[in-house]
Amino acid sequence: MSKQPRDDGNAAIPVLGFRPNKGHQVPFTVGASNTSPQFSDSIRVVTLFSTQDAFIETGDSTVTASNVTSHFLPADIPYDISLGDDVVATENDKFVAVIGSTSDGKLFISERE
Repeated sequence: MSKQPRDDGNAAIPVLGFRPNKGHQVPFTVGASNTSPQFSDSIRVVTLFSTQDAFIETGDSTVTASNVTSHFLPADIPYDISLGDDVVATENDKFVAVIGSTSDGKLFISERE
């Protein structure tokens, strides 16, 4: 049985809730990559929101982001990203690294379940 909310027709609405007390704030600069705290083991989706344009990478505790080769994350737009599934995700998929594009800022990360 789904734990998802239901619409008026009793069909599940595919949305993940926020994991209690698992919101992270990661300050970043243009000059250096910064890495998030480790996510909970069961987390497969996180929502990212950046106060400034940034670049991100996911990986293990040594992951770094580059303002040349990493994935662009525009400011002020929330993005949900997958950290893999039960088959392919490993303990190495539990971090997000971020670096600023042109300004320093803050990356907000919400663990979803």
